[in-house]
Amino acid sequence: MTTYIVIGVVCALLFFGIIIGKKIGFSIIFEKLAILWFKLACSFALLYIAHIIVDGYDIIVPVNLFSALTITILGIPGVLCIGVLTVFQ
Repeated sequence: MTTYIVIGVVCALLFFGIIIGKKIGFSIIFEKLAILWFKLACSFALLYIAHIIVDGYDIIVPVNLFSALTITILGIPGVLCIGVLTVFQ
């Protein structure tokens, strides 16, 4: 377990080192991360609302990290993908 943590920390330091080496500041990095977190929060809210609405029709919408990340990264195609997976489960 600690091996994975050490590898992750080293990779993160190398990643941030490359970004800082390009003289992009931390403000741009934090802005991109803030946008990503906002999209992720909106994805969880969308999944939760969909779960509550279609629960009366005995359809189960998965509210988990994978579904939220799919919607966050793909956007509208992600919503359609999760919708298709929900209908065909």
